[in-house]
Amino acid sequence: MRVLKRLIPPVLAACLLLASGCAAEGSAAGREAQILDSAGLGKSTTYRLKEIVPDTLGHSAGLTVSESWQFVKSIRSGASELRLKEICVSRGQQVSAGDPIAVLEGLGSQADTELMRLEISSAEANQKELLAYYEGALQAAEGTGASAAERALRVEYAQLELEKYRLQSDYYLSSLYSRLSALEAAGAEVVLTAPVDGSIHNLNTRLSAGDVVPAGTELCSVWADAGLRFFGSSTGGSFVYGRHVSIRISKGSRSQTVTGRVVSSPEVSPGVFPTNVVLLEPDEPAGELLSSEGEARVAFTLLDGVFTVPVGAVKNRDGVSYVELLEGDTVRCRNVVRGPSVGGNAVILHGLREGDQVVVSSYNS
Repeated sequence: MRVLKRLIPPVLAACLLLASGCAAEGSAAGREAQILDSAGLGKSTTYRLKEIVPDTLGHSAGLTVSESWQFVKSIRSGASELRLKEICVSRGQQVSAGDPIAVLEGLGSQADTELMRLEISSAEANQKELLAYYEGALQAAEGTGASAAERALRVEYAQLELEKYRLQSDYYLSSLYSRLSALEAAGAEVVLTAPVDGSIHNLNTRLSAGDVVPAGTELCSVWADAGLRFFGSSTGGSFVYGRHVSIRISKGSRSQTVTGRVVSSPEVSPGVFPTNVVLLEPDEPAGELLSSEGEARVAFTLLDGVFTVPVGAVKNRDGVSYVELLEGDTVRCRNVVRGPSVGGNAVILHGLREGDQVVVSSYNS
């Protein structure tokens, strides 16, 4: 009977072990398995496991935006006084590059322009008549009735007179055409267009059709859709071309989030932008920014479809990396080829298969 009593604990332990195998709970990325002590001492070892599945490793970076603003192009009337004919846009309107914003015209007199055209026509007719006279005089000088020497002098004089008049009349006509161009320009229509895609802001509502607009008067400004720039302490090599960025800007209790794609940065155009400037193309028109300060973040994928385990699960023996695998109720070691570490995870390049149960940690109870 004493022998039977001594045999009962080991037999019960073995039966429990066969019946339970590994009692698993939790997610595939962090479940636990409890293995009873085969010696029948009532002890067990609990293993925290990670099931191997293809994983994606990403990276997130952020910086404090000390100053941010949209690219703003001021639309001004020009270098001389003009008369406003029409303003073609309204405040907040979306425009595309090349769309008309305002139509103006010069202050030149149309009557002066027409008078100059008449003067040019008269000068051209007079030139034609006098050129015919001087050419006739040249032909008469070449006629007979005088000695050869006298005819030669007459011909030379007539040729000089013809060329002299031709030069003088051409110069005079050229000056008239220059004056006509100036008069036409002074009264010409000027169409101001949007330089970039964007929205209309700061529209000058004090002006109306027929008003004389002083030189350099701002009519409005265009806030470019692809022109949100921000400054931070450093771009950190993360805010590079093509990556998606989120900027959260706050002012008091209000906040505003702008998302978009990085279209230029110091990494793309070194020497053009300072080391802490990034140019963003928003997903949607940003509108007016609440404040000049905020937080910028970027998230992107580093590795996709790789096997990873926590860094602590990779052990080293004599320079060879290995992990512990739970197979049934047995823990076995398997050599692996370790890749780079990203955060708290190590990439396993070779040695693991999908579905393997890697021991992350264990404890006895």
